Amino acid sequence: MQVRKVGAVAVGALATVAAIGAPAAAAPGLTTQHGDASATTAAATTGAAKALDKVGEPFFQPLITIGAGSSVNAAAWQICGSNAVAGPGAVVTSGTPHTQLGDCTNANVRLKQDTVPGVISILDDTSVNALPWQVCGSNVVAGVGVQAAVDSPATVVGDCDNANTQITDGKNPGGPNSLVSLLSGSVVNAAAWQVCGSTAVMGAGVSAGFNSPTTVTGTCRDSNNKISVREPQADIPLLSNVVLDVLPLQTCAQDSLVSLVGLSPAINSPANVLGGCVPPHSIYE
Repeated sequence: MQVRKVGAVAVGALATVAAIGAPAAAAPGLTTQHGDASATTAAATTGAAKALDKVGEPFFQPLITIGAGSSVNAAAWQICGSNAVAGPGAVVTSGTPHTQLGDCTNANVRLKQDTVPGVISILDDTSVNALPWQVCGSNVVAGVGVQAAVDSPATVVGDCDNANTQITDGKNPGGPNSLVSLLSGSVVNAAAWQVCGSTAVMGAGVSAGFNSPTTVTGTCRDSNNKISVREPQADIPLLSNVVLDVLPLQTCAQDSLVSLVGLSPAINSPANVLGGCVPPHSIYE
């Protein structure tokens, strides 16, 4: 039997600590002396330590944990090797190429499920991405306005990765389980949008390209999620080791209206992604 301590929360009073399970009783013959310990005391102490090793080390378990060992990104926006409006306004470029040598990575997360959960565990070891937007080697209006590129190619020599998550299985032998867990070891992505090697409108407005090709030489990946599923860490697990992907959109090697509000004309401006497009998907293993 393991000795577990649980932190209790009291309203208007000091927090208290309660012990669940009885502690090991003192070994027979254990005596206390003023000065050096007797041989009997040393032998009894050694025996108690060995007995404790057999049942595992004592641990402290919080009453409630929220977001322990987790990652939270809010509005992680990246403009990479592109002609773009990221808010309200206008961008006009002429004879001004934009080139990124190397990969573009935005809001990518890797977590290990090794947090000691509370009796009530909420969003522990979980990745939360709210509005992770990436514009990569493209002509884009990502807010509200006008973008016009004339003789201004947008190029990324490398890969474009946006809001990709990996959650590995970090086992905690002998650790405590929760009574109830909510979204433990999970992925929550809200509007993970990627425009890659394209001319597009993500918000509202006009995005135009004239003699301005958009090119990504590598691979475009958006909201690719991988979770190593572990044994339930709670008596009542709710949405554990799951992916909640809300409105994942990828525009890759095309001229498109992501938001369907606006115009995106491209004249003599080919859209190219040489390494391929990997759309949002999830893998459980």
